[in-house]
Amino acid sequence: MRDRFGREIDYMRISVIDSCNLNCYYCNPQDNNKNCQAINILSVKKVLCIVRAATRIGITHFRLTGGEPLLHPQIDEMVSQIKKIPGVRSVSLTTNAVMLAQHAKQLKKAGIDSINVSLDTIDASEYEYITKKPQLDKVEHGIDAAIECGIRVKINVVLTPQTDVVALTRYASKKGTDIRFIEMMPVGEGHTNGVEPYEKVIGALLEVYGTFCHIDTENREEINSGYNNADNGPAEYYIFHGLDIRVGLIQAIHGKFCDTCNRIRVTADGRLMPCLGSSVTMDLVPDSCEFTDDLEKDFVIVQALKSAIKAKPGCHNFNDNVVTYTKTTETKTVETKTTELKAAEVNAARNMSRIGG
Repeated sequence: MRDRFGREIDYMRISVIDSCNLNCYYCNPQDNNKNCQAINILSVKKVLCIVRAATRIGITHFRLTGGEPLLHPQIDEMVSQIKKIPGVRSVSLTTNAVMLAQHAKQLKKAGIDSINVSLDTIDASEYEYITKKPQLDKVEHGIDAAIECGIRVKINVVLTPQTDVVALTRYASKKGTDIRFIEMMPVGEGHTNGVEPYEKVIGALLEVYGTFCHIDTENREEINSGYNNADNGPAEYYIFHGLDIRVGLIQAIHGKFCDTCNRIRVTADGRLMPCLGSSVTMDLVPDSCEFTDDLEKDFVIVQALKSAIKAKPGCHNFNDNVVTYTKTTETKTVETKTTELKAAEVNAARNMSRIGG
């Protein structure tokens, strides 16, 4: 299905749980995930209803996220059941890999198409500083287990001023996995920790590896992705002399790719988010709805998905002080209080851990 700007929307990210077993300072600075207790979790049945309805309007690629999706008690079964739905072309997963070693074989058996591992450093002390947990050894075991099972793996790095680009790239090269450096979005702590990706990444690798070339992925099948990058991936890829892997940049701010965005999101509390760069969400299935059968429920979800796609903005509003939202709150009396908030203020107040970034 195309949105009002002509973009083909065929990719859905589903946050299946909003808790995480790490507490990265830029994602969850308030440490809201103590003891890994989930506030919201989507059942397998509900996810299957969402996916089934999504395929009816042309959404065929699905990525399971969190929080940390491997904390979902039925994540392996969920992948297996999604893969059986007609119209599904790929099912991928993004994880911090702390629990990946114990899930790798089952995920491979379930038919997972690819896994993206979030890893911002390979230095154990720095890893503990970023995540507040000494779990780097488990992450590395998880990466190795997935590769040994034949799962396609990519490493995702959120860029900060301290990121050791060369060390991470060498690590990825040793493992034979592509690596993508992601510009920190100005959500929550991202307002103060972002860096310009091209200058930091390409500049650092140029000093070590010398010549490089940009890969034109137009009409080429994306290696390691599970789907065609020409239509579905925001990363710009580069090849360096002496490196047998690709280095990707995902730049939401400095390389704004909104004009080719093809995705919508489902949050762990069962709401639709047409754009990550907006605090606007929509009901997927209103709590007041009562259904006589699955067909009627599917119809309601399809209509909600269509509304979300129609409501998808032309571009994100990160750092935008022009766009405003109206916030209405009830006071202790009968009166209500209305406040105008700038979009940049709204984004700064959000935590990425709660929106399945």
